[in-house]
Amino acid sequence: MESPAVRMRAGLLEGWSSVILNSALAVFKGFLGLMTGSVSLLADAVHTLSDSLTSVVVIFGFRMSDRPADERHPFGHGRMEGIAAVVIGVLLAVAAVEMTQFAVERLIEKSPKPVHAETWVIASLIGTVVLKELQARFSMDLGKLIKSQALVADGLHHRSDVFATGLVIVALIASRWQIYRIDGIAGVGVAVLIGWCAYETLAGAMSPLLGERAPEDMYEEIERIARAVPGVLGVHDVLVNRYGGTDIISLHIEVSAEENVMHLHDMSEEIETKVRGVFPGHAIVHVDPLNIAHEHYDEVHRIVTEAVAAEKTIVSFHDLRLVGAKNRFKVVFDVAPAPGAKDIPIESFRDDVERRIREKFPRATIAIDLEPPYFHNDPLKRASPEKTPSPAGNGKARGF
Repeated sequence: MESPAVRMRAGLLEGWSSVILNSALAVFKGFLGLMTGSVSLLADAVHTLSDSLTSVVVIFGFRMSDRPADERHPFGHGRMEGIAAVVIGVLLAVAAVEMTQFAVERLIEKSPKPVHAETWVIASLIGTVVLKELQARFSMDLGKLIKSQALVADGLHHRSDVFATGLVIVALIASRWQIYRIDGIAGVGVAVLIGWCAYETLAGAMSPLLGERAPEDMYEEIERIARAVPGVLGVHDVLVNRYGGTDIISLHIEVSAEENVMHLHDMSEEIETKVRGVFPGHAIVHVDPLNIAHEHYDEVHRIVTEAVAAEKTIVSFHDLRLVGAKNRFKVVFDVAPAPGAKDIPIESFRDDVERRIREKFPRATIAIDLEPPYFHNDPLKRASPEKTPSPAGNGKARGF
């Protein structure tokens, strides 16, 4: 992830270069369209002009996203990039509708207007295709590099202009054989391309704004960082909220209840510092102490593991605690739903676990909490029941 300053410079470079190039190309195509009488070429000129307008939106989005956090927006303004992409998509959709109407009117004319294009006009348009393809690749590559949906959306807009101009060239060549109606068909084709680009842009921009999951490798890296700290027995409930270039991350770590409180505090702060060093933003670590020294912990852990493995709608469990002593105790733990699982039979699952445990411990009681689906948790198959020595020498440790 690049720094905010680098992202800003990259966004402004793409935006202003697009505005300058597309404004010049739009004027040029508009002149050729009026000269030749081609409705598809005039539609293409409007499409190219909309490239300039959307790039202005990109510039505005990057300027706004660079604003510091304030009282009303404590997480900053990073999501303005996504909002800019939505605006681009709406502008594209409006342009698609207007161009469709214009082209259909030309298509249904009883006597299509003749279109005349000299060889130099067609050659010039081929040159604009090359320029637009280079610009599209530049915008999309830069957007992927700095992870900017707005730049990728702008690049898709440029790419649609490549295909649009290609249709215009076909129509102009066909006009040399007096096939004038194809000009209207090409105009409709241009409008369809603009509409598809609008859909792709809106779909790609809306998902982050609604709150999508972070990439899987990000969760894995956060867990790897936490597990690498001595004394961490397990990691769960990883939550990532993204605000442009800022990540707000929270996670829970399982530790031995016999560890010193100050040592656990130092562990949590060490993990927070390491996570912030990789992902710009803020990290919060919650400590869940496990009383793994309880005399019945190993047996209860085995029973719960088998029950969870048998239930397909549940992916894992964590925070297993035994409250009480000897044979009269309460078993408390949380379960995580499998991705996409619905109608989880939590009551029947609880009854099954209680039955299994009471076969060994008749006076035990059960309390199970079902986690919400927005937390990231490791599946049970990645659990490791092997014991590892505690770095502080206090009690035993177990990986989950």
